[in-house]
Amino acid sequence: MSTLGCPGLPLDRVVRLLRRHDVGAVELRCADDEPVHTGLSPAARRAARDTLDGLRLVGLATYVRLTDGAAGLAEHLDLAYDLGAPTLRLMPGGTGDPAPLLNRAAAVLADAVVTAGGSGVRLLVETHDAFLRGADVRRLLELSGADRTEAGAVWDALHPWRSGEPPVRTAVELGPWLGEVQIKDVAGPADLVPLVPGTGAVPNAEVLTLARAAGFTGPVVLEHEARWYRDAAPIGDAIAGGRRVFDRR
Repeated sequence: MSTLGCPGLPLDRVVRLLRRHDVGAVELRCADDEPVHTGLSPAARRAARDTLDGLRLVGLATYVRLTDGAAGLAEHLDLAYDLGAPTLRLMPGGTGDPAPLLNRAAAVLADAVVTAGGSGVRLLVETHDAFLRGADVRRLLELSGADRTEAGAVWDALHPWRSGEPPVRTAVELGPWLGEVQIKDVAGPADLVPLVPGTGAVPNAEVLTLARAAGFTGPVVLEHEARWYRDAAPIGDAIAGGRRVFDRR
């Protein structure tokens, strides 16, 4: 589960929540309004790592944007190292047509991979912003020249689908690059209020089946966007729904 689903909740309570629902891994949203952010002192970082107490940390969800020059990347890499996070989620950035943004985003990603070199942290670019489709993110990754062990993709089940790219096409485009799959649900492409997974229109089960068929063995993360929608379904219900989707993939 991503902590986007329980915004601002202290880390010890996040751990209790996940254990109560038998969830063994977490992705931490990094922002100033969250318990984990780049401003944490060394002591606070050690305390955060201790608080996880055996809970697997699959990565840090950052808001570092490639089209903005990846500002803040170095600080997030330091945080990932201190917390033992194996990946950083990066946003491609931009709006509208991705074509005029592609060369800059790819060049910035290439530099970011060099910056991350030797850290053991893989950089994952999410299907988001101007780069909603798997095809958009694949072109970005390929143009960057990054090795697949250094960079990869986050397949957010919502965004390629709402942009009109069928899941089977997204799986083909991202398959070799996949580092994470995010599931979530909404009523439709124009109604993005978070619902309990399995009760809306997002083809989450199909996404998981296709990702597995493509050889994906990485983390499946429930990203319930409660931070942005006050009327989102309760996080406990969302976790239960996400588990049902996962179990029937």
